[in-house]
Amino acid sequence: MVSKDEVMRALKDVIDPELHISIVNLQMVKSVDVQGDTVKVQVALTVGGCPLSETISKDVETAVKRLDGVKTVNVETTVMTKQELEQLRNKIQTQMTQGHAKPGQPMPPGINRLERKGIRNVVAIMSGKGGVGKSFVTAFLAVQLTRLGYKVGILDADITGPSIAKMFGLKGPLHVTPEKRVLPATTKLGIKVVSMNLVLEEPQMPVIVRGPIINSVIRQMFQDIEWGDLHFLLVDAPPGTGDAPLTIFQSLPLQGVIIVTTPQDLALMVVNKAINMAKILSQQLAEVKLLGLIENMSYAICPHCGEKMEIFGRSKGADAAKKAGIPFLGSVPMDPDIARLADEGKIEDYSNPLFEEVTKAVRLNASKLLEPIPGAMPIAWSEHKSD
Repeated sequence: MVSKDEVMRALKDVIDPELHISIVNLQMVKSVDVQGDTVKVQVALTVGGCPLSETISKDVETAVKRLDGVKTVNVETTVMTKQELEQLRNKIQTQMTQGHAKPGQPMPPGINRLERKGIRNVVAIMSGKGGVGKSFVTAFLAVQLTRLGYKVGILDADITGPSIAKMFGLKGPLHVTPEKRVLPATTKLGIKVVSMNLVLEEPQMPVIVRGPIINSVIRQMFQDIEWGDLHFLLVDAPPGTGDAPLTIFQSLPLQGVIIVTTPQDLALMVVNKAINMAKILSQQLAEVKLLGLIENMSYAICPHCGEKMEIFGRSKGADAAKKAGIPFLGSVPMDPDIARLADEGKIEDYSNPLFEEVTKAVRLNASKLLEPIPGAMPIAWSEHKSD
């Protein structure tokens, strides 16, 4: 029967695809169990849902099956704790110092998270599906929070389909200081905005890039921008559960996530993927909290008779949030004025008491779960922040 030491020696040939260092040297092998001709190996990944999980698992299976007497290899992947990630960071730095890694090799996703600097809370607005109105929800939350007196910024991370700049009537290019620091654009209410459409010479030109470039751009849009002091930075995330949303979770100093859906069963089915992704990743990144779910386009009001019309069917947001075990933050109606003002770049002129109630729910959850903001909880809803 093969021994554990023989298995560990075989696993030294399994190389991490990103760092080109043995998973044994990186202490990613958590346990080896040998039962006759069956070997079970547990490998701890840096992040839940790691896109390289399947590659590493196959490489482990191939390496162990080369040993005489081994017929079956079962690979189980788990996720490193925050303490294990810190130990891995130190291990990688040592490896680089000793020349066992390529010079300048970046840290794996989830390890090298950017610093918040003067930003108190970073909150992502996400959905598994496009077309549910994430950008509008991001915009109205930014406007409402600003009206309350908070300092707010928006990072439009939907690189290939940016719309935030258009909604606020902003045009590029962004201003660069003599120290080569890039300043965000500022709306008339004082919201700081960075969007790809403020970088492109022609906003109608498509952004044709591969995933790794998008990931790098998102990091740069956070790190290389002079955001200053903010109470909230809202990140308008692209749809889906691919590279770009993973980068937001793994690289940005994210603390909160708001999920956006619409009443259709199809939308809810896909949105549940985003909820489950957020849950998986937040198990590893304990500082990331699911603030709740907002249902957009829940209904419309007939301008002639005032009847409430459920265009996409009965509202299911509250039930979906309850089933997912997250707070329901409220329903947002369809309103022709929203589309008109967004097209005109005047989204800040829009006002609706219902949106104030949704923002109130977001604010209360944020005050409970995110970094405390002095004066946020004691003041009345109608009062403004003074800090």
